[in-house]
Order: sequence, then structure tokens, then C-alpha cells
Amino acid sequence: MKSLAMHFALDPILTLDKKLVRQKNGKLLTDVQGELKIMLEESCFFHEPSLALLELGVSLKTWRTRDPGAAQRFEYFTMEHDEREGPILAFIKKGEDEWQLFSIWQEFEHKDTVSLNVLLGAVDQYLSELEELLMNRFRIRYSDFAKV
Repeated sequence: MKSLAMHFALDPILTLDKKLVRQKNGKLLTDVQGELKIMLEESCFFHEPSLALLELGVSLKTWRTRDPGAAQRFEYFTMEHDEREGPILAFIKKGEDEWQLFSIWQEFEHKDTVSLNVLLGAVDQYLSELEELLMNRFRIRYSDFAKV
């Protein structure tokens, strides 16, 4: 069984417009930028130094809320990229308890699968850590922007 981890770091010099924060303005979805690394075992599957972390968090939270048992695939498209090229990140169901990762920016082709528990554990950890950081630093939650 493969291990999966989603590591992120907000841009250390990131500042947000206080008015946009008070309004919970949708512009913040792409303003909250940082580095994202997705590790499969010891290998870096995905690395992007400047990704819209809040937008990804909202997309993941919406998927987890609408489909808590993860019966459907997950696809993340950003407002900042042409969707016709494919998803920035996708989780594709391959069997009852088998999921494969895909990204148009992936470092290598992921042919193996991860279990549903491993996948959801990594997603839930990302969501929890992101919300904690956003609350501590900016007093916002990704759930303020989710349309569930």
C-alpha cells in the first residue's frame, strides 16, 4: 500500500487585502498562493511552487462534502489555467478501494494505486492544516468560500 502526503507552504511574504478578507471576497481564492508537493512514498509526484492553495482547499472540501464516501473521481481545475489541457490534479477511482493520481504537471506517471483510506487521510490532513494556518494568519476559513 502506497503512502501519500500533501505538503504545502504559504508564500512567506503573502499579504491579503484586509477589505477582501472582511468581505470573504472570491478573489482570495487565487490570492492565497503557495507551494504544494504531493509525495507518493518517497517520490515527488507533483510539485508546484505557486499554486492557489485556498482554491484547491475549496475544491477538495466541496468534493469531500458532496461525496463523503468518495464514490466519484475528483478533478481540480484552476481559474488561472486553461481547462482544456486537463486537470491540475485528479483522483481517479480504479476499483473498490483503489485510486490513482493524475496531473497534467505530474513528475512521473503513477501506475500503482493508493487505498481510499490513504487518499482521504491525505486530503483531510491537507484541509485541516490549511484551515488552521488560514485561521491563524488571516482569520479566514476555506469553508467561507465553499459552495456546497
